[in-house]
Amino acid sequence: MGDSHRGSNPFVDKPLGRAQIAVVDDHVLVGRLVVGLLERAGYTAALALGETAEATWENVQTIAPDLVLLDFDLGPHQSSFEILQLAVEAGLTIAGFTGSDDVIEHARFLEAGAAGVVPKGSGPSDLVAVVELALAGHDLMSSADRHAALSRLRKHREAKSRNMSVFATLTQREAETLALITEGCGAAEIAEEWKVSMPTVRSHIRAVLAKLGVSSQLQAAAMARDSGWYEEAAVTGSSILTMPISPETGRIGRRSGSEG
Repeated sequence: MGDSHRGSNPFVDKPLGRAQIAVVDDHVLVGRLVVGLLERAGYTAALALGETAEATWENVQTIAPDLVLLDFDLGPHQSSFEILQLAVEAGLTIAGFTGSDDVIEHARFLEAGAAGVVPKGSGPSDLVAVVELALAGHDLMSSADRHAALSRLRKHREAKSRNMSVFATLTQREAETLALITEGCGAAEIAEEWKVSMPTVRSHIRAVLAKLGVSSQLQAAAMARDSGWYEEAAVTGSSILTMPISPETGRIGRRSGSEG
């Protein structure tokens, strides 16, 4: 493998002695193994993960890479998408490096600008081959495969939108009732929480089940979680819910002066 510089580099004005690769992975052992593999293949590689997305990006800029191998899941403290967007804006080539087989997740990264996806389960020769293709300026996946991946993503979003539309039929109080059901609260607990009568709560629950087309509170809770409604409504603070979430318990608290 020669030492010639492969492709353009937005961070340097002159060619480097050999190709630089930044490895961004929150699993340090995996990252070190990949770095060692790439260096044995004749590249200069370095781990770039920092404590924050800003620190990681500074490390990437310092490495001045021709290629970034980016883990799709960098844990709870920083976003792979943020790093990807910065790298795309800088004109870098990014290959997603992941242990996930979630094709929708892969498609989201492709849509955001990743050149391709490299499974962490790939053998050493496969990883080096992908790196060679990327640095030579070749596509990491065929246009047909990319189109199919993006088509799956579009259909997934359309299906999610259809699934979410039923929740728009809930009244404010019904949405709040569903959120508490999803947390595992029963009718008696909800009645006590809101200081209203059991018949009032049961009326809200019957309305929720009818609108969702399910026959039990368990099914309603599963539907709320599986569709992403609960996460969007309660965890992200959607305007669907006006009842605040308690930071101590994660529970949706009763509004002051709320009535049934």
